[in-house]
Amino acid sequence: MVNPDILVFFDHISPCIGLLLCLSCRLGPNNNATPSLSTTQTQKQKNLTGINMRIHKHLQGIAAALVLVTLTACSTTPTEPSSKIPDQPTATTGVNLYDSFMEEERQWAGLVTKKVKILDNLEITYSESLNTTGPLVIMLHGYYGDRNNWNRVAHQLQNKYHLIIPDLPGHGDSDPHPEDNYTFPEFASIMNKFVNALNLPPFHIAGHSMGGGVAIQWSMIRHKDMKSLILVDTAGIYRNNDTEAMKKIIARDNAMRIAAPGDAVRLLNVAMNMPPFIPESVMQAFEAKQISKLAIYDKVMDDMLKTQDTLDPDYFAIALKVFERPSLVLWGEQDHIFSVNVTPELTAALPNDTLVILENIGHTPMLEAAWPTSKAIKDFLEMAEAKRFP
Repeated sequence: MVNPDILVFFDHISPCIGLLLCLSCRLGPNNNATPSLSTTQTQKQKNLTGINMRIHKHLQGIAAALVLVTLTACSTTPTEPSSKIPDQPTATTGVNLYDSFMEEERQWAGLVTKKVKILDNLEITYSESLNTTGPLVIMLHGYYGDRNNWNRVAHQLQNKYHLIIPDLPGHGDSDPHPEDNYTFPEFASIMNKFVNALNLPPFHIAGHSMGGGVAIQWSMIRHKDMKSLILVDTAGIYRNNDTEAMKKIIARDNAMRIAAPGDAVRLLNVAMNMPPFIPESVMQAFEAKQISKLAIYDKVMDDMLKTQDTLDPDYFAIALKVFERPSLVLWGEQDHIFSVNVTPELTAALPNDTLVILENIGHTPMLEAAWPTSKAIKDFLEMAEAKRFP
């Protein structure tokens, strides 16, 4: 059986959007170590975590070789799941290779796959941790993402926290929205129905990119049930976001659009500061799945841009000021989509915030730097849990 603990070692050399591979071998006594982040006693802290570029480049070839070995092993010998690992993989024959790898990774993260019907013609697929007794954390993915984007962070949080990670409508394995509505208010409304359908208690909410924008919108109508807010490189309406990628997106030239083979490489170059090696077969499987949903993703982007065109940054700031409970702003220093320069706008508006900036990391810290990202989230959640609110 593939042992995914090796992912600790390859934290900075094998990340990709949802394309995280389960590799063999165990690191040994330090496999549970997490990178240390400096902390301060002040309310607003800034933690800088560096990445050794030289080591990254030297080990990338080793990672590629191990990935190819794992691909061969996984495609020829079906894994017999342990009784402790719930989300059983299917044989790769006839199954999208990306989906097969994500099943393996959810096993490692201790997640089970569940579904719940929100509307008569809308079913939401979500991952849930085996631990259902700890404090609840709901995690939302971004544009062109799915619930698997959080797998590596979930692996680090699963023992202490009850995790629920949905695929937003039209993404991953959830149904498309029956009315083709992918606005932030509608996403928030659907998540409200999702929480009600599962009868969930108060929770911490984490959102990456588009998922962060949904979390902010959602907090306006359900902030009393939200114990804290975690914003990871979040989408928003900013005054100081001057990235080239966003200028193109606003001009309706979406650099993240996957419409043909090869486009996923462009997406990785935009979304990550250090794009990884990805075997061609896995890349093709990922692209095929995304291309099949092109019309949905185009509509999602169109709905987001309508918000961008019609709302003022002041309105966005007002939405943030409503949330008075602890908040974490976690950002990649080299985010090429939402510049790190926008973080002062968030921290100025949020009344009770903590700031963490990850050096040399791009738009997807959960995948580029899963271990320091997990460490920052764990530290923050421990602080937030210690506080009491009426």
